[in-house]
Amino acid sequence: MTITLINSFTVPPDKEEEFLQTWRGTIDHFAGAPGFIQARLHRNTGMNDSTFQYVNIALWEDVETYRAVFRNFTPAGQRVDGVKAYPGLFEVCAEVHPIGSSATSGGSASR
Repeated sequence: MTITLINSFTVPPDKEEEFLQTWRGTIDHFAGAPGFIQARLHRNTGMNDSTFQYVNIALWEDVETYRAVFRNFTPAGQRVDGVKAYPGLFEVCAEVHPIGSSATSGGSASR
């Protein structure tokens, strides 16, 4: 079953460039790993809640392949002083598509 890693980060302003470089190195490591599907790093726009400056969302084929990638590897959120990571693994429990799209029947939520 596909899983989604949602990892929110607090990043001190003076550590932002170091964090971004380290995140890129982490993703380069993940990109070559079995089971990795994709990742996107989102930057907070400053609108509404700005608790987290960055949120990484990555898709993996399953929990086992996700866990295997961390053997002998330390991810970005643990390598930059002052950065705190708040990771969680999630599974899809509902999905909504625009009405009329080929992926939906009537725009209703599906599991």
